[in-house]
Amino acid sequence: TCALPISAYLRRRVVAMLVNRISYIVYFKNKEVISKIEALDVKVFYVSQKAKYCTIYMDKNKEKEVRQALEKMKGVSKYEPSILQAQDVKFEV
Repeated sequence: TCALPISAYLRRRVVAMLVNRISYIVYFKNKEVISKIEALDVKVFYVSQKAKYCTIYMDKNKEKEVRQALEKMKGVSKYEPSILQAQDVKFEV
């Protein structure tokens, strides 16, 4: 049993489950690459078939192996970290 109130217990469990995630923009040459990217341990968040890029999210600790897989993957023209991941991004109106 749990000595903490239910809400405090759940809050501690949720905090323990948070994972540091990062996002990448992947530019591709054909849309068949999307299924190969989805086979990796990543979350494909957005796909623009007209501009031929997709946004993917992954755990920070899986970054190196995903980057190596993207480097070897045929049909991927380039990939780069999303600019929204940068700490010094400032939006001005």
